Amino acid sequence: MCGKMGHDEVDSMQNMMAMSAYFVIVDALDVDAMELDGEHDPDKDFQLTEADRKLLSESISDMFNGLELDFSQIRQVKDIIDQVVKESEVMH
Repeated sequence: MCGKMGHDEVDSMQNMMAMSAYFVIVDALDVDAMELDGEHDPDKDFQLTEADRKLLSESISDMFNGLELDFSQIRQVKDIIDQVVKESEVMH
């Protein structure tokens, strides 16, 4: 059984990856999924420590084939999701 989450296969894959990344972030940061917004600033809104960054980075890496987050490019939660989706485009 295969679900469609976009206009085509690529769009569906990107949407599924974004949703997966979102839930990895929720789990790693221990926040309520209903309260997490793409506009949140991980550093300011969740007071990320180095340990939090490490856990988030390792969690994303484990879920997405070794992807390493570039924290210098992350200002909002959606930037993390964009990195995951962008990397999936490069891999396929």
